[in-house]
Formats: sequence, C-alpha cells, structure tokens
Amino acid sequence: MEAPGQPFIIVLGMKEHGRKGNALRSLVSLNIRRFRLNAGLSQEDLAERADISVPYMGALERGEKWPSPDTFTGLAQGLGVEPHDLMRPEDAPSREVGQIMGKLVTDINALVSNSLNMMNTTMRESGKLEK
Repeated sequence: MEAPGQPFIIVLGMKEHGRKGNALRSLVSLNIRRFRLNAGLSQEDLAERADISVPYMGALERGEKWPSPDTFTGLAQGLGVEPHDLMRPEDAPSREVGQIMGKLVTDINALVSNSLNMMNTTMRESGKLEK
C-alpha cells in the first residue's frame, strides 16, 4: 500500500541487471550508485555509514542483492536522502521541486493580478478607462 504523501511509482522501460533483477531492483541499485557518486563517497565510505560490508555494498549496486528495510534506511541516511528517493527515477521531480514550483506559480499569479489591478487603477485615474 502506498504511504501517505508518497507518490505511487510505476517503473517503465528500466533495463534489468543483476542475476535475479527486476526493474525496481535495477532502479534502486542505480540510484544507490548515483547518489553515492554525487556525494563523493566510495563504496567503503557508504558501507561504513550504512553498517554493511563492502562486498554486500557492491552486490547492492550491481542489483544482485536486495536490502532489508533497516539496510535500506541506513543507505538512505548514509547518502543524506529520503528512503523513497532511492526508488524515484532520476528524471522524476522531487517533492521539494514540486513544492517550489507550486509556490512559484502562486507567486507569479499574485504578481500578475497585482500588476493588472495597478494598471487598471492608473488608467482609471488618468481618465483612459471608464470607471
């Protein structure tokens, strides 16, 4: 069941890798590696942060193993991301981006509305627009 406030994720077109991989496992393993590299961490660094062995870390990144819930959470914490970020396709917007975009649209709408009101007031005061 979908967690409250979390998007239901459908993974399409993911190339499977790993011995017994599936699309979600591939996505998670690729994201672990992507977030690790973006954070400038080695496999050893992340393994230590997540309290797992380096060989297990490598197996996770290759899609050969699937982490337990505790390991999954430890990996996310070690990477400085939310656990659900490990299951999000790279090009999917984050929740924060969605919130920022929503606020931006609201702010733009308010600015446009205020500008139109100011223009109407100026035109009425100058006699170029009937009251």
